[in-house]
Amino acid sequence: MMQASPSISDVEIFPNRLLSAKTAEKLLNAIEELEDVQEIVVHGPSLGRERREIISLHGKEVELRVAVGRIIMRTNNPNSLVEKVREICDELLPFGYSIRVGKFLKDRPTIHDSIMQYLLVAPEREEDLK
Repeated sequence: MMQASPSISDVEIFPNRLLSAKTAEKLLNAIEELEDVQEIVVHGPSLGRERREIISLHGKEVELRVAVGRIIMRTNNPNSLVEKVREICDELLPFGYSIRVGKFLKDRPTIHDSIMQYLLVAPEREEDLK
């Protein structure tokens, strides 16, 4: 008898404005500490090289390449996570935000992803064969 795999959902935070690097750093570090979070993805418009900033995520320096406009977290327990995330957002995002639960991230690579991976790796293979 097969067991059903646990339901994986995504929780999206959509701030009412783009986040500064300092606010994004505080928010991401607070979210990272939550035990229900399996993965975090940050979306937003790209920043030019001159506008990129280094932020610290749990002691590790990371270059922030986007202006944070939305944060998506993968979880097995969306109800519990939403409550915890709402508390964090109430403290760090006084200008407002919305939280949604749904499916925002892919579960597996698409055919397009596979083709792009091949196109990126193929030129390297040709150079190795020479």
